[in-house]
Amino acid sequence: MQSAGRLHYVDALRIAAFVILIVYHSSVAFFPDMSWLMKSAETSPLLSEVMKFPRAWRLALLFFVSGMGTWFAFRSNSGFTFLKDRFVRLFVPLIFAMCVIIVPQVWYERMYEDGYDGSLITFWVARYFSEGKYPEGNFTWAHMWFVAYLLVMTVLCYPIFRMIIDPKMRWLTSRFEAVARSNALYLFFLLPLALNLVLTPIYPRQTNALYNDGAWFAVWACWFGFGFLVARHHHAIIGTIVDRRWLSASLALLLTALLYVYSWHGGNATIGSYDDMTPLYKTAIFALAWAMILAATGFAALHLNRKSAILAWLNRKIFPLYIVHQTVILAALFYILPMQASVAAKYMMVLALTVGVSLIFCVLAERLPWPLRALVGLPEQPAGARDLATASQPVRF
Repeated sequence: MQSAGRLHYVDALRIAAFVILIVYHSSVAFFPDMSWLMKSAETSPLLSEVMKFPRAWRLALLFFVSGMGTWFAFRSNSGFTFLKDRFVRLFVPLIFAMCVIIVPQVWYERMYEDGYDGSLITFWVARYFSEGKYPEGNFTWAHMWFVAYLLVMTVLCYPIFRMIIDPKMRWLTSRFEAVARSNALYLFFLLPLALNLVLTPIYPRQTNALYNDGAWFAVWACWFGFGFLVARHHHAIIGTIVDRRWLSASLALLLTALLYVYSWHGGNATIGSYDDMTPLYKTAIFALAWAMILAATGFAALHLNRKSAILAWLNRKIFPLYIVHQTVILAALFYILPMQASVAAKYMMVLALTVGVSLIFCVLAERLPWPLRALVGLPEQPAGARDLATASQPVRF
């Protein structure tokens, strides 16, 4: 199994994770059992039930893949330059998105939900920054909480990263490799589960606000850390993950079936639900998330670890696409929800518009000169020059 040079399957996993995110976000307004930024008057219980499956593991996969990408960045330069690069690649687009790109998102929401009739410019200048933080006010990082969490995780974990590469810690990293090659690999989900259960009495709600989200920040940090470790020890453990891909997929299928029977289908929340996160329910969805991560990694490493022009083209655009996608979704919903059409038709229109407009934004963003490229998370070099300069490095953020 290839472990040196560019790991193309990591790019494929990253693209898949963000595609799943966009497919999911485009559907949430049509759920009858969830309040979101905008809510359709016509809803689809079937769509909600289908999306309960990716909801259980989509964020875990995102943080896992981001952890892998962080290792490749750290491997290239583990000193101060690493932190500087992470700051430019994460903090700069975070602030730009909060101050510019997210503004239309909140404007559309206020018009749809509250009847606001002012212009975007008026809302931006007079209300967005001055009325406090969302949801009582308007200023928010919205979906960019994910980027903020990545930045904080990277800074907090930096001393651990340094420790891991210290030759004196080889005894510990060797022990990790031995455990990861055994059946104990499937028990790794117990770490985020234990941290979440211990911290939930202190931080009872998932808020995505960082300062009061300790129980779930610990969970996301674990998936992030697992990704970093798998990438760091790729040569030693990827063979095991590939060999057990069918076992991982079988476990994921079994857990999914149990969750649909005892929680997700027909309102039969015997073991708990997303609205009632019992310890048993958390055990089930964390185990499912880890099984899906292992299955996806195993199959991708075996079948998708090859050069692809399409893969490279998409991978360069994933971060700008993520930055803009939710604003496009809210704009699409604002104009599509009032239409006379079925839920399925509206959902497909929202999804198609989100993908199309977001990709146009990404293509235009790639044409920006430096330092404007940094505002949307793109590196200094344009795509062609970067491909020649870093052909052995996966593109990451």
